[in-house]
Amino acid sequence: MTTQEATAVADTPPVRRKRRRWMLPALFLVAILLVLGRGVFSTEQEPSTMLGASGSVPGGLARLNGVMPYTQFVAQEGRDVPAELGGDVPNGAHLVIVLLELTAMESEGLRFDADDYVVERLGGRTSQVVWASPSEAPLAQNETIQAELVFEVPDKALELTLEGAGDVRLSMGTEHHSGGSGR
Repeated sequence: MTTQEATAVADTPPVRRKRRRWMLPALFLVAILLVLGRGVFSTEQEPSTMLGASGSVPGGLARLNGVMPYTQFVAQEGRDVPAELGGDVPNGAHLVIVLLELTAMESEGLRFDADDYVVERLGGRTSQVVWASPSEAPLAQNETIQAELVFEVPDKALELTLEGAGDVRLSMGTEHHSGGSGR
């Protein structure tokens, strides 16, 4: 090897080392973007049915006829408070009543079970039924039931959705806010 060949080899930049140095961070960044992208797209749900509109449940239709603070409902209707709802509500929360109408459309009818329904809040948290009347009922074709479901929700909760049988999603609107804690 001549001196001239040795200097030519020494003057060429180490291209492979520079490429390798950036390869690992680039692959890491691509992996993070794939994971985040998959998480964003997998959490998308069907939009909820607007308050007052009907949504499909197995065997029929479901519709929210009203949502309001429980104390307001009791005062309007002049009803007694059930013993199950007689305790204190934690600070920062209130009870809300959901007036759910179910209609059996299929020949096999439908079965209502209050435990199938939850209120989903922004962020994926849910509230279970505290009290229901009736708590369960079978419906034959063309029968309709008016169910009252009571949930405990945060005072400042946004975008509440009633989720139930057959992945029905019914928007609860914003009229349920009581403005303060309590019943």
